[in-house]
Amino acid sequence: MSETDIKLGYFDQPKTKKMLWRLLWAVCILSLLLEFFVHRKNHFDMENFFGFYGVLGFIACSVSILVAKAMGLFLKKEEDYYDDDK
Repeated sequence: MSETDIKLGYFDQPKTKKMLWRLLWAVCILSLLLEFFVHRKNHFDMENFFGFYGVLGFIACSVSILVAKAMGLFLKKEEDYYDDDK
């Protein structure tokens, strides 16, 4: 069976991937542009920086991924965990 015989799913097609990347970039740019028009009541001085909430979200997401990877090291089970041959 050659690679051309394999039918790709909707999200695996190059055309769809390209469209989703463009959509992601458009949403990111739109959220940064909205920073000029949305007024927020700031509680701290650092919230006044342009793009603060985008940077905060990126850092929070990155920390969540790193914590999940660290937890995976402790929560892993051996491959033969459910074997009754022991």
